[in-house]
Amino acid sequence: MDNVYQIQVGRRGVITFPKELRDENAIADGDVLTLIEIAENVFVISKKQPRFDAVAYKLAEEWRNSGESLESMLSTLRDVRTTYNENQA
Repeated sequence: MDNVYQIQVGRRGVITFPKELRDENAIADGDVLTLIEIAENVFVISKKQPRFDAVAYKLAEEWRNSGESLESMLSTLRDVRTTYNENQA
């Protein structure tokens, strides 16, 4: 496979990316990468910062601005579950 690289972990957990990979992805000294564990012993390293926090904050802001709260959402969820369970019986 062309996109599989073996890297060795050095002292204090330091890893070195192959030069070819650094060049192709414009990874330079001092760049901050994001490591995401997606399963046990399976990791993804990304140069881009994940947007999870930004999306979560934007949704929370929109809900607050619309008068929605966590309590009202949980109450609605309980109502929907009750209705669903009643219809399944």
